[in-house]
Amino acid sequence: SSSSGMNVTPMYNNKDTNNKSVEDIRWSPTEATVLAAGEEGGLVKIYDIRAPNRHMIQKRVNKTDVNALAWSKLVTNLLASGCDDGEWSVWDLRKFEDPLARFTPHTTPITSMEWHPTDESMIVVSDDVGSFVYDLSVEEEKEENTDAASEEQPDLPPQLLFVHSGSPLTKEVHWHPQITSCLMSTAYDGFHIFMPSNL
Repeated sequence: SSSSGMNVTPMYNNKDTNNKSVEDIRWSPTEATVLAAGEEGGLVKIYDIRAPNRHMIQKRVNKTDVNALAWSKLVTNLLASGCDDGEWSVWDLRKFEDPLARFTPHTTPITSMEWHPTDESMIVVSDDVGSFVYDLSVEEEKEENTDAASEEQPDLPPQLLFVHSGSPLTKEVHWHPQITSCLMSTAYDGFHIFMPSNL
């Protein structure tokens, strides 16, 4: 009971985290009662609120905290996770063993991520560096002259399309729901709305 006289009864009260903080939580785009939770200690858990206080699936995806999660809107069994050490991965929940893709070019925490509403692109925020657009439809090709390639672009995955930097402590990013090449990010110095030139 609150001071206004209203009673609030939780629809679902989860006690399955073993006193670990939950860093991010996302509803499934297609299953009304299913959600994903990213936890301290590198855990991702999938819950169905019809089954209280227990998870359906659990996976330790990293040694550090899972700060950000994103469901694909096109392929709804795909879930992306972003972690404190800068690593982010894409998982197939039907085979939640090894990631379909793992990216490690970032050295600061991933704080936000979101799939593009109509294609296989992903926007990822790395804490104090900026916003990064990846095209996950691009497959890594084995180059004949790998030494020359690594000298030209060290540690940059071929999926990386665009970088928006220059704002201190970028924290969150979202695609515009109607203008699908437009993005908005928040940072210590305010917010930015931008359209990558190569999308």
